Amino acid sequence: MAASEEIRSRTIQALSAAHEFAELYHETFDKRRQAIGKVYQDTAQMVWNGNAHTGNAEIVKFFNTLPASEHTVEGMDTQPVIAGVVGTDNNSSIVITFYGKVKFKDTVAKTFNQTIMLSVQDNKWKVVSDNYRFIE
Repeated sequence: MAASEEIRSRTIQALSAAHEFAELYHETFDKRRQAIGKVYQDTAQMVWNGNAHTGNAEIVKFFNTLPASEHTVEGMDTQPVIAGVVGTDNNSSIVITFYGKVKFKDTVAKTFNQTIMLSVQDNKWKVVSDNYRFIE
């Protein structure tokens, strides 16, 4: 397969995976938060509005402190990650950037931006890195 065809194929794969993941992730976060840990790798890194959390257990513990939420994703972009950038020999990672609105219980809606890096683990997309920020 020519390099341009491979890049096109990987971009289409990334877009498809991103759409599926977006629906799963934000629905789980809002409606079944107790299950959100299933989408994070054990060694995942997250930065939430400048506050770092390392590891699946710590991320889940932090999420459990947040009030009920409702996300509306207004747009997203996705790109495949070239092998070697994430320390692997295969092209099984993608970066997704989301933006939209989130409303937490008893607060006004806020605009958010979220960038997630996914990598395949046990034949499933899992979060390696998550950077979530309110835009104020």
